[in-house]
Amino acid sequence: MTKNETLVLGICGPVGVGKTLLIKRIQAMLIECHSLATLSDGVFTVKDLNYVPPLNMGLADELDQLRLSGKINLALIERPSRYLISVDATLYLIDANASELCSTLNADLLLVNKIDLATYRGVDLAKLRAEIVAKQRQTTILMTDLKDNQGVQNIICWIEKTLTTLQKEAR
Repeated sequence: MTKNETLVLGICGPVGVGKTLLIKRIQAMLIECHSLATLSDGVFTVKDLNYVPPLNMGLADELDQLRLSGKINLALIERPSRYLISVDATLYLIDANASELCSTLNADLLLVNKIDLATYRGVDLAKLRAEIVAKQRQTTILMTDLKDNQGVQNIICWIEKTLTTLQKEAR
């Protein structure tokens, strides 16, 4: 595995939308078949690889070292712009109950999370989806309830497909 065969996935979105929970759900479902690294709150976590973080190294350099080592094939980076880390794909979460949609999102996968609460707030999910599609024509859109794992398997399928495409392009 080379640096180019590691998918670096940026997880973005406003505070409280479910970024950390999403990372936990992805880890739980992919830990058996992929070597994962995660960056959240300024700390890299690499499961089951006897990883010792280097001293005095920037996070972007640390990620490059992990990728070049061939020890990981998927890196989940929460708020990558905060650490000045470039990513291969961006997953952006929004709250289904948000009153206003940002029309300038640049994401490969857009997750509308907390759909379980939408009906309590009078949000019409079909109408919301149509609004998002009109604004984000090139983006894959999934509706989720991460708390109850609803839609998580679709996210995993998207990650697997994106990783496979990246690895084919690297060869």
